[in-house]
Amino acid sequence: MERISKFQLSAMIILFQIGSSTLFELGIGAKQDAWLTVLTGMAVSFLLLMLFLGIQRREPNKSLVQILVQYLGFFGKIAAFSYVLFFAYESMRNVRDFGDLIIMSFLSRTPISLIMLIMVLLSSYAIFKGIEVFFRLSEFMLPGVLLFYSLLIIMFISSGIVHLDHLLPILENGIMSVLKVTIKETSFFPFGQMVIFLMYWHYLADKGIMAKTSIKAYFVTGLLLITTNIMNIAILGTQYTSISTVPLLQSVQLIQIADFLERFDALVILLLYAGIFVKATLWFQAAVLGFGELFNLNYKKVILPIGAAIYVSSFLEPNWIYHIWFGKVVAYNYMVNPVFILFIPLLLFIVMLVKGTAEGGKSIGERSR
Repeated sequence: MERISKFQLSAMIILFQIGSSTLFELGIGAKQDAWLTVLTGMAVSFLLLMLFLGIQRREPNKSLVQILVQYLGFFGKIAAFSYVLFFAYESMRNVRDFGDLIIMSFLSRTPISLIMLIMVLLSSYAIFKGIEVFFRLSEFMLPGVLLFYSLLIIMFISSGIVHLDHLLPILENGIMSVLKVTIKETSFFPFGQMVIFLMYWHYLADKGIMAKTSIKAYFVTGLLLITTNIMNIAILGTQYTSISTVPLLQSVQLIQIADFLERFDALVILLLYAGIFVKATLWFQAAVLGFGELFNLNYKKVILPIGAAIYVSSFLEPNWIYHIWFGKVVAYNYMVNPVFILFIPLLLFIVMLVKGTAEGGKSIGERSR
């Protein structure tokens, strides 16, 4: 069985959560308090992380699909297949994110079909090479990604374009406005998406450091996202940030140091590509692994069919605006995020507790006889 190290797990969690998150200004519905919605979202989703870790601790050597089937029987198989579709859908969204990003920023005349095809083929190759190889890749990518984000923040400050007064007044509309946006958005995206690691934690070589490693990586990502969120608002202001297609890219275009250090667009695109590639591939891989486990197949045999389905479905959204709108409708109006990130894991954990208590009582009764 393939194994991953704690450093590889940390790197993957950080890169996955960064993913496409910096494409958007998280929680901008709360205006200048958007950074507070990220902070509270991270705190609320920490409870979800504890739930996911609690599930994995009870079955340390099994994936989410295997746990669902074991504890929920026939309904578990339905839920497991639904998760496979959910993982594939999320991968499709990231593939489309990347396609639209490249078209809007650099290669405006290149067919989006070609850009997304390259993305899916690269992801397919990474998955075919195996879990260990893909997680090792994330370990190599992480230092560069963190270094480049740190350089961006330093250049923001050095260029004199950061105006912290844009963050004032704090809580102008009260705490409830922050909590409403937190509950609806930032508690599920990106922090709640840690549910995907229920497909990967059982590959960890040392299960004893699973929780500690995951929690540390979780808070590192949270700190980075809060910082970039603050930078965007402090540079662009809430009004311009709310209508900007890619706020981080717009912020970087304003950097000018010593009249020659400017135009770092390529650096931002590189960072966004690294994050989106990792996130799209991890969702894709989770769908492939889940399908293989559910139908007792070698997961490598279903990489191309599932990859083809992801690629084809990425054309269902005609443009970027529709893509963003559709994502919000599916996630919130149709309750997809709450169902797959909160309700099913919570139900599964309760069933695990009940069955564990019943089996414990039964074993005590047998010993007493």
